[in-house]
This record gives sequence, structure tokens and C-alpha cells, in this order.
Amino acid sequence: MRNRLTWLIIKGVLILLFTLVIFIMPTEDTFRKWMRFAMLTVFVLSFLIDLNDYRKKDS
Repeated sequence: MRNRLTWLIIKGVLILLFTLVIFIMPTEDTFRKWMRFAMLTVFVLSFLIDLNDYRKKDS
């Protein structure tokens, strides 16, 4: 995307929504719990990497 700040905001909102879905609709299946945790971890790491790149290019 051209505007990195907008993309970071969108990613942050999606991470928050995904986290809310995990807490609002918990699952008893162990496999699903681990998959949700893995997906959230990947999204957060991706967000942190993009945020770090944005800060490096911004300064």
C-alpha cells in the first residue's frame, strides 16, 4: 500500500477485532485454541515488523 500509516491502523484494528472474537466466542477444542493463538501471534508479529519499518523510514 502507498500509505503505510493507514495500513498500520487497519492492521491494528483487525488485531483488536480478532482478539475480541477470541474472547467473545471461546472454543473448547484444543486445536482451534492453538490455531487462534498462532494466527494472532503471526498478525501481531507482522504488525510489529511493519511498525518498526515505518519508524525507520519515517526518521
